[in-house]
Amino acid sequence: MKLPKNTDLRRLLVAQLPADFADWLDFVAIISLFTYTWSVDPIYFAFFALTYSLPYLLFGPFAGALVDRYEIKTIMVWSNLGRAMATFALAFASFPEFVLVLVLFRSTVDSFFSPAKQSAIQALADKSELMATNSLSQVINQASKLAGPAVGGALLLIVSSQTVFVINGLVSLCAMGILLTLSKSLRPKPTKAEEDTSDTKKGGIFGEIAEGYKTVGKIPALWVTIGLGAFGFFAVFLHDTLIGPVTKQLGFDQSVLGLSITAVGAGGVLGALALGSIKRHYHPYLMIGPGMMFAAFFTLLLGFAAIYNWALPLWVFVPAFFIVGFVSSAVFVPMRTVLQMETPPDKMGRVTAVNEAMTVLAMMAAPFIGAVLASQFGLGVPFIVGGALSLLLGLVALLIIPVIKFQRPDETAEEPELSKAV
Repeated sequence: MKLPKNTDLRRLLVAQLPADFADWLDFVAIISLFTYTWSVDPIYFAFFALTYSLPYLLFGPFAGALVDRYEIKTIMVWSNLGRAMATFALAFASFPEFVLVLVLFRSTVDSFFSPAKQSAIQALADKSELMATNSLSQVINQASKLAGPAVGGALLLIVSSQTVFVINGLVSLCAMGILLTLSKSLRPKPTKAEEDTSDTKKGGIFGEIAEGYKTVGKIPALWVTIGLGAFGFFAVFLHDTLIGPVTKQLGFDQSVLGLSITAVGAGGVLGALALGSIKRHYHPYLMIGPGMMFAAFFTLLLGFAAIYNWALPLWVFVPAFFIVGFVSSAVFVPMRTVLQMETPPDKMGRVTAVNEAMTVLAMMAAPFIGAVLASQFGLGVPFIVGGALSLLLGLVALLIIPVIKFQRPDETAEEPELSKAV
């Protein structure tokens, strides 16, 4: 996998390392604080999940509109500064409600980072580099999900939760420091035609947010891809939170559960690396469809194993999670690339926010539905339903290939000057 040619884009990816790592470093510390220090009621864990994800749904659309209005670099810098300040404040939290408020604030300022990052990638990368760049970004994201909790858990063996929060605040400041080295303006200057057609700053903030949804609705490649992604996440989160109970029911201990979760992350990293090495251009749904179908096969296997109490050997159980992680990259990376290829540059922040809002909505609703299915019909049923939905989505993606057209890298307009800079 080749690194992007653009210097600012390489710096952005380097900054993503500490930024993504900071998302997960103190995750274990907060859980430990709730569990062992305060022994909170289980409802607090539900509120923790809510405060962690709800801001992306509530404030993400505003963040996307502001990203399209103002300098991308400034927004990314302030987002990481706000995250650092909230994380430092966690070190002084003396009761769980205060922790929840701080997590809510941190997620709110963090909701600005992803739309800004996607806008920056779109502005800086050559069109032919988008798939490889998004693959590298996915590698960083998946590696952070693996390393962050592991390092956080290891730190808890030698320091307190409060110290972990301080360390994580410094990590966010490190990301901010790297972002400060970016060029002042990451967007190319708009042409006269783009200035005439751009809606940015012409209306109120709610009008601009609505324009983001209108843009998605007007471009089939966008609304179909975002819809596939949202339903795909819904299918996954029907059963994702039930991995632990199913692992136990199948006779495996906690070490196997940890190994399985690690296998998903490792598969995601290697899958993204493999995807970024592909030189030839393919229709995105030729990757998304089979990726969903492969994941569906192993999800259905787990569901039937739980229902019929099949004795799955360890050498099948853990590699199945690795394969799911591997093929997931064939779904997520092309989806991000589609958004960057098909979205007008002046609306990239808002379209990214629409995508994240739909994803979070699906992720918040699915676990409750999965829990009801599990309690009423058994642990295997959410896996069966989720796997069947993933299989259906994969088939739909393949069937509509002749209908949904996408831009090819060699069909796009002339590259902006910034994206050619080294």
